[in-house]
Amino acid sequence: MKLEAEGKPTVLITTVRFRGLAEEVATELGMPNARIVAVDHPLGGTDAETVLEWADAAVDETLRLITGS
Repeated sequence: MKLEAEGKPTVLITTVRFRGLAEEVATELGMPNARIVAVDHPLGGTDAETVLEWADAAVDETLRLITGS
């Protein structure tokens, strides 16, 4: 919240399983329009190569949310 208040766009990255919770918490904290990107689930126990693939797949959406384009 502090970064957003300072005009610094932020993105919350979560897994698809917890996206609803992330949206709920963001709303409760006064940020109903929080930028959220969800990657596959679970991160724990998933091999590094797969996690890197999920991260790579989330880059374009993350950049779009940060830049607004």
